[in-house]
Amino acid sequence: MIGPHISKSGVAYPDDLVLLKRIYDQVCEERGIARGSSEASDLAIEAMKLFSAGIFDEGTIGRRLRGG
Repeated sequence: MIGPHISKSGVAYPDDLVLLKRIYDQVCEERGIARGSSEASDLAIEAMKLFSAGIFDEGTIGRRLRGG
C-alpha cells in the first residue's frame, strides 16, 4: 500500500508509480486491453487523473478504472 511519503498534491513518487502500474496491468489483463492501444493510453490517463485528484487507495483506483 502507499506509504506515508505521499504528497497530498498528487505528485507521484516511485512507489506510487509502481502501485499505479500494478493496477493498470491488472485492469488491462482483465479487460483484454492491448498495451500501446488507445484504450490502454486512456486507462493510464484516467489512473493518473484519479491519483492527481487525491485518490491514493489501490482498491478505490482499481474499482474506478473497472467502472465500479
